[in-house]
Order: sequence, then structure tokens, then C-alpha cells
Amino acid sequence: MVVEAPSKSNSSKSDAPLLTDLEFIPLAARGLSQDICKKYGYGVATLSGVKVQVAPYYDSKGRLVAQKVRGPDKVFSVRGKLSTCGLYGQQIARHGGRMIVITEGEIDAMSVCQAMGGTWPVLSLQSGASAVTGSLKAQLEFLESYERVVLCFDNDKPGREATEAAVELFSPGKAAVADLGGYKDANEMLVDGKAGDLRQAIWNAQVWRPDGVVNLADLKERIKKPLSMGVQYPWKGLNDLLYGFRPQELITWTAGTGTGKTAIVSELVYALLLAGRKVGIVYLEEGVDRAGKRIVGLHMNKPIHLPDVEYTDAEFDAAFSATLGTGNLMAYDHFGSLDETTLLNRIRYMIKGLGCEVVVLDHISMVVSGADLDADERRMLDHVMTGLRSMSQETSASFHIVSHLRRPQGQKSHEEGRQVSLADLRGTQAIAQLSDAVIAAERDQQSDDATEKNTVILRVLKNRYAGLTGKACSLVYDNKTGRLTDPEDPVRAIDADY
Repeated sequence: MVVEAPSKSNSSKSDAPLLTDLEFIPLAARGLSQDICKKYGYGVATLSGVKVQVAPYYDSKGRLVAQKVRGPDKVFSVRGKLSTCGLYGQQIARHGGRMIVITEGEIDAMSVCQAMGGTWPVLSLQSGASAVTGSLKAQLEFLESYERVVLCFDNDKPGREATEAAVELFSPGKAAVADLGGYKDANEMLVDGKAGDLRQAIWNAQVWRPDGVVNLADLKERIKKPLSMGVQYPWKGLNDLLYGFRPQELITWTAGTGTGKTAIVSELVYALLLAGRKVGIVYLEEGVDRAGKRIVGLHMNKPIHLPDVEYTDAEFDAAFSATLGTGNLMAYDHFGSLDETTLLNRIRYMIKGLGCEVVVLDHISMVVSGADLDADERRMLDHVMTGLRSMSQETSASFHIVSHLRRPQGQKSHEEGRQVSLADLRGTQAIAQLSDAVIAAERDQQSDDATEKNTVILRVLKNRYAGLTGKACSLVYDNKTGRLTDPEDPVRAIDADY
């Protein structure tokens, strides 16, 4: 390509007179014929005793108002007012038609036109890839009058970036992109004797498909591949409904105050550690020391986070080595509320910097605990949930978020075992909408029956993956072991080899 984006060697002389008495000759080094040069008005002149090449530019009324001049050693200058002009070659293109081609530079435009037999309109940008948006926006109405716009930009990084910027300007399905194979630009193909291949590249140009938009016909092998189970929960009932959980999923756990949310997610964290997963925890209502004791205690089957539980050093050391000692549990050492930006930055570091595959946040309501419930809290929860959702997609990490419930007015409370629904989630609809699954825990903390008082029902309220909802299982808390076990699957819940 001859004319490139303006550089230090370029100069503009808007008050300099336009060059006249141009000579139209074949450009042998570029493989361009005399006829194609004459068609575009691309001529040769003498300036200050030096031979230069001159590309003419016209305004909307077909008047010659500017010229781009190429001197020896790729020294470029502009004479006249290029800002008032259309695209290069636009003066010979009629309004509307079947197809029009756009290249980065003048030489490429003439190369394509010559390869196409000189019968199709081929234009070029005024100043190469660097000014693609401005050049095309100004002539968008004209270009949209064609059924098909083929972009034939240079096959390099600036050219590809310019292509991505250009296609966004056109109506969906109108812009197509030519594939030049291993060649840098259209003129290089022409010079190499590949005029036929260049012509075919224009005819075979594919309608641009933005990143993320695919034709499912191209995904046969991916769709055909059998699915595997997700990462398993420590309770069979949940796995039966949810098929485990997968990368990029966001799961919300919710329950009334004191129901056992932290105990539940701690069982989950423990199971993930035994499965060799790297986990990050953000417990905003519990310090890292107590959280660590919970995890070690689960392996010992002793609630050592309570002061009246006895254990030996040997017991602790063995359990610590099997859990926290693996180095696979990262915790953010913070208690209480914090601003959303700090929270998201710390979680991002856990994932990107420390390699955490799963992050547990207990609980999201604490992030906005100082905000006004009616206004600021909902807005902030929206931002936090949106940030976590975006981060899960970006990093492929899985998120388990603990959320509180709103207090029912004039009805049985959740702390007395009231069944939970999605409408009970506190703060914002974004929690339910952005979650892949919502799991509620229900328990009657005030029951006179000891077994009922210590029984937690896990209920799936939302299941985007499989659609199965309802009661998943009942977990019974053992005060002596500190474990939540499913009576229908007791071995799995407490087996240290899980």
C-alpha cells in the first residue's frame, strides 16, 4: 500500500495550489495499468524538480478539492482540504448498487478494482486504518445505499482492529470481510500474480460475525460431547437436583437469622478442600481464626470453635494438615462492612493472583449494612451482584454468596421454620435474577422437639441449569460433632475421604 496514515514525514499545505498537468502512466512496480490509473485520476507530476505520485480527492459535488502527494522515500503531503472530501475514488462510484469494496489505501483500491475487471466500485479510506471511523461515518449514508459492503483492509494488527471498528458502523449483515490469506494487502497479491485469487477473496468475503455470535451448525462436535457432572456438593439431595455446580456459576444461599448459613457453607468449603479445590472465603461476620477452627473441627468431627470442646495436639495437627495445611484455603481477613470496590478487588486478587477456583462470600448483605434500605442498599447490592456475575464469567470461578431474608410482616417468621420463596430475598431482585441457583435453608429454631430444632431443610428455589426445584434434603446438626449430616446419606457427609 502506498499512502499510509499520517506520520512525522507527512505535511499538510491546505493553501498550496493543486498540482495540474498530471501524466497517467502504468505503475509497473505496483502491477497497475495505465487505464486503472486514469480511471481514478491517479497521476504523476513534477514538484520542485522531483517526480511525485498524486491521488485526487473530490467533494460531494464532484469538485477536485484536495490531493495526496507521495514523494521519494515515502514522504507524504496533502494539498487542499482533505477534510471536505469523500473516500478515495468516490467520484466514480454511483449512489447505490449491489456491492462496494473499501480498502485502506489508494493503491489497494486500484488493485482490487483492476482485479475485478474495472467494473465494480472500489474506494479507500482517506488516511488508512488510523482514521477508519471518521472516514466511514462521514460517508455512511452513501455506503449504506449498497446491498453489500466488502472490507478489504490490510492483514496486520492495525488492519484487523480497523475492520472490527468499521463493521460496527454498518447495518447488521451488510458488512463482509475479505480474507487475503497470507498476503499483507491487496496490492501485494496483485504484484505476486494473484489477481484471480484477489478477485475470489472479494466474492468469498464472509459477512462479519462479532465475537460471541456463532452459528450452531459449526459447533456439532462441542454439542455432541457428553456432559460431565459438576463439582459435587457434600449432600446427595442437592446433587440430585443441581447436578453439582460448574465454573462461572453464581449460587446464592439464603436463610433466616441463626438458621445455620455459615455452618452450611463451611461444610461446603471443607468438602471442596478434601476434593483438592483451591477456595477463597470472605466471612464478614466471623474472623478468620474462628472460620479456620470451624474447618479443622469438621475434619475432627468436633466443634472446636466452641470453648468447651477438648482435643489433643495430635488430633488438631492431623486435621490441620489435611485441611488448612494444604495451602488451598485463602481468606480475606476483615470483619464488618466494607465498600464494594474493595470487596471486588480482593476477590479478584484471590482468583487471578492466588488461583482460587471457588469463592464463598458470607454475607453479601454485610457489604451494604450501613446503607439506607430503601435506596442505597438496593443500588449497592445491584452493583455488587453485577460485579460478581461479570467476574464469574471473566475468570470462570464459581461463587457461593450468602444473603439474608426480609422479615415477613404479620406472618410466621423464617426463624420459626417458615418456608422460603424467592420473593423473600432481601434488598434487590438482582440477587435472584443473576444467580444460577438459589438454595434456601429452613429451620424451626424454637421447636420443643430437639430433632426438629436441629433439622435444616435445604430447598432449591432456582435452578437455571436443570430446572429442578423444591426440597433437596434434610440435614441434622449434631451438637457433639458439629456436623450437618443427611440421615439418608450419613456416610458421605462425614467421610474424610470425600
